[in-house]
Amino acid sequence: PHFECDTDVLFLCVNRPGKCGTSSPPRNRNHDNNAASSSSSSCNDERRHIRTSCDDVVAILDRHDVRRANLLYMCAGSTFAYSFASRYPNRTTGHIVGIASWVLRSDPSSEVVSNCNDATTTATATATTSEEDDGKEVVRGSTSKNFAVVVDNATIATPQYMHSLAHRMAMSGYLGPKRLLSSLVGGIAGSAASIFGYAPPSFVANAIRSEMSNDERIAFDERFPNEDGASEFAMLMKWIHDDGGYDDEVGARDANGDERRRCGSGGGDDADDADAAERDGVHDAGDGNARDCAVCLSAQQELGLVYRTDVPIQRRILLWHGEHDRMISVSGADYLASMMPNVTLTRVRGGTHQGVMFFFPEDVMEALNRISRETAVWNMEVSC
Repeated sequence: PHFECDTDVLFLCVNRPGKCGTSSPPRNRNHDNNAASSSSSSCNDERRHIRTSCDDVVAILDRHDVRRANLLYMCAGSTFAYSFASRYPNRTTGHIVGIASWVLRSDPSSEVVSNCNDATTTATATATTSEEDDGKEVVRGSTSKNFAVVVDNATIATPQYMHSLAHRMAMSGYLGPKRLLSSLVGGIAGSAASIFGYAPPSFVANAIRSEMSNDERIAFDERFPNEDGASEFAMLMKWIHDDGGYDDEVGARDANGDERRRCGSGGGDDADDADAAERDGVHDAGDGNARDCAVCLSAQQELGLVYRTDVPIQRRILLWHGEHDRMISVSGADYLASMMPNVTLTRVRGGTHQGVMFFFPEDVMEALNRISRETAVWNMEVSC
């Protein structure tokens, strides 16, 4: 989409760990694949994946001398955006823009114990930390905003049919253990670049067009007309999913203090990259899609991200969601908007999940311009 702003705007698009050739944090090798999905201890790897993603963003912000940033996400990026706002509230401007949000389910079988970031009050209590609690201070039964609070499950219950049937079956365990299923989905997603590179361009274009509404198909045909347009689109999809090399690399450290980086230089063959990964201590490279899938299949309680209590109050959250989204129904977007204050939800008439992401509604661009101007002035004021 075309973006114009009166001020210089820097878009930082961050690859999550294990995607596009980047390294991942080490897995918990003692993890029990058959552990009950309702147990928070069964989501240590997912929590670590989220934590590492947030830490990577901080490293990149520091690299570019950015004190605070607006957050823009699409689809599965929602969990990582809200987690970043929760973990690093001092590195955000308090503005979040979300497109076609993935919404985490609520697990009614789990006790809702969430950490609040508002430290305006104090309480006398004994706090404990553990790997299962992801390093957060947890005091069960405390009503202080310094510590965890217990929330009634009924107040955060998610709509019964907000996810697609396939996703509901996966979440229920009907399709197999979450870890195994995530690995299978991750493997398929990891092959997407090859599929887009070898499949006939018209097949790739038509496969995506078939999931769009009539209005979105018209916009698609205008942007990618005829066979040349289909070829351009197929190459674009291959580029999006490819694990290509990049010249500018930013180092970050994992929870153990070991440096994480890209695997190899991106210019060698697979064997060279594997040797470089082993030499540099890189862990589990290329499994980001599987980790993302496991995060999406988890519940708010499992990840320690209950929208109502864990996301700090933002200045403004602007959401856009297609009325014909078949992956996350608009009822899911309504639920997300009801869980946090200062949220404005715009229903995109005739919008689908893919179409809203491919073709931003015009008011999305207007909002990005407006927020960029406002935060540029605000940052100038706070720096004086």
